[in-house]
Amino acid sequence: MSWLLAPLALLAGAGALGWRIHRFGRRAPRLPDRPTVAVVLGARVFADGTPSDALKDRVQVGVRLLESGHASALLFSGGSPDARPTEALVAHRLALAAGAPPAQCLTETKSRSTFENAREVAAVLRRRGEREVIVITCDFHLLRAAAHFSAHRLNVFPVASPRKLGVGQRLLVTAKEVAALARRPWLL
Repeated sequence: MSWLLAPLALLAGAGALGWRIHRFGRRAPRLPDRPTVAVVLGARVFADGTPSDALKDRVQVGVRLLESGHASALLFSGGSPDARPTEALVAHRLALAAGAPPAQCLTETKSRSTFENAREVAAVLRRRGEREVIVITCDFHLLRAAAHFSAHRLNVFPVASPRKLGVGQRLLVTAKEVAALARRPWLL
């Protein structure tokens, strides 16, 4: 019977982490006292350059933060795994179409993972003399993204972009986040 305890403990731990991911992404954002750069993390771009709904949602949140005066600039972060247009450039184009001023829109096109997003953005912010950042991504990705940016010694203000997912999709993306965090426990 004791051979059952290890898998049950692992399952309970994964469930607890999944619940933490869910709750973190659903909490109300705490925004900085002064306007701060808002990083809009990339999301899938299709071969023809069409942005995914996730990318559209993230850009929309960023533009709203810029319009409300919470963001001093938008920094779009995300490269491309192949010949597709980069996530950052597609997001930049979406923001301009939504009325964001070009002078307040920056891009970082090298990164291809959340880890690389944080590393590249931290370098950009250091050059600008900034130590805090608003991070915008999907609610289920927010805990891991915030942890990566915090690991680069940035004061992070996480903001979720809403995602309407069915129960099955929500369980799948949460399981992927649990697995990603389990591989990098130092982030927690």
